[in-house]
Amino acid sequence: MAELKIITENWGKINPQKIEDYLHTGGYTALQKYLKEINPFDHLREIQEIKISGLCGRGGAGFLTGQKIEAVFKEKSAEKYFICNLDESEPGTFKDRMIAENNPQLLLEGIIILSLIVKAQKAFIYLNGNFEKAKELLEKAIADATEKNFLGENILGSKWSLEIEVFQGAGAYICGEETALINSLEGNRGEPKHKPPYPTQSGFLGKPTFINNAETICNIPWIILNGGKAYSQIGSKCSPGTKLYSIGGAVARPGLYEAPTGITIAEAIDLAGGIKKGKEFWFAQIGGASGKLVLEKDLGERLEYSRDCKIPCGSGAILVVDKSVDIHEMLLSWTGFFRRESCGKCVPCREGTFRLFEIAKRLQDGEISERDEKAIQDILFILDNTTYCPLGKFAGVAFKDALENFRDQIFKKEKS
Repeated sequence: MAELKIITENWGKINPQKIEDYLHTGGYTALQKYLKEINPFDHLREIQEIKISGLCGRGGAGFLTGQKIEAVFKEKSAEKYFICNLDESEPGTFKDRMIAENNPQLLLEGIIILSLIVKAQKAFIYLNGNFEKAKELLEKAIADATEKNFLGENILGSKWSLEIEVFQGAGAYICGEETALINSLEGNRGEPKHKPPYPTQSGFLGKPTFINNAETICNIPWIILNGGKAYSQIGSKCSPGTKLYSIGGAVARPGLYEAPTGITIAEAIDLAGGIKKGKEFWFAQIGGASGKLVLEKDLGERLEYSRDCKIPCGSGAILVVDKSVDIHEMLLSWTGFFRRESCGKCVPCREGTFRLFEIAKRLQDGEISERDEKAIQDILFILDNTTYCPLGKFAGVAFKDALENFRDQIFKKEKS
């Protein structure tokens, strides 16, 4: 399958440290069009264009970007904020980090345009604290863009001004959740807040705040230049555009690939060269550690964002697992991750993830009891239905799928 490239088109062709390279490929043309050819006071027109495009969040939830922009725009406040979510702590997902390392100016252009639309005076890039290279490249990109007046006071001679700041988080998975991210940005413990009010109403410092994933933001310049209708005709009808797929595991060419939404899981795996020679496909996990498990019979399912889709696309991470892998090691990996990353705010998640990890260890050692078998079902139900935020619900997804599909392998382990 040939790749359709919107975000990665110039990766490897430009030096990410040189703004001149980005300008040579047409960079900041969308911003200039927005400021000069389109009446920047008629923001509703641009919001409508983004709504027509059908662009939805690429971080995992898939919420319609145009609706979120409109919600912030309509808030009557003289002070608004914009936050680019580049926390990216989902295992197996590396798309946003690669954006920052390969074309940081594209991300900045998208941030600038969206900030002007919602009338934010300050923007933050909330960056995973482990991404040191990305931090250096983004800070240089901001300095270069400011020098050329794409940022700062009176952008390109207009009445609009914007400041962008890179803020490093501590690499906590929970801070990918919007309200936990805001707490962290405000200097508080990274844990979720009660909703409503939503960040669009009361976000950073209690002001209306637009938060979106880095990959989502990078689509904005293309939409401004080519129109929402053109974007809506790419990929899936229910969630148009392209998607960055982080593909790893038992594939011939692990890496990051851009392709239209709506491709099948099998087609996505083919982007990475298919199953590695000598390996036999067992299952794939879609969307990182919180994602569902896909058997061979489901490889024809399409990757898209929709409440009706059987396999949610999530962050776009695809882990291909072959039959040489020990399912008990996978269970320990999943449960260990969520036990470590639970913020501890609510008892069901704090205790449930810990208990699930302890049971996974006993499963591996062959020390499972009838009481444990019953407890697994109780814990999975509690995680799915009673936790404060979605992290608890996500924590049991892969474990539950594994039990449904590989129960015999999981419980046949004998004590060594």
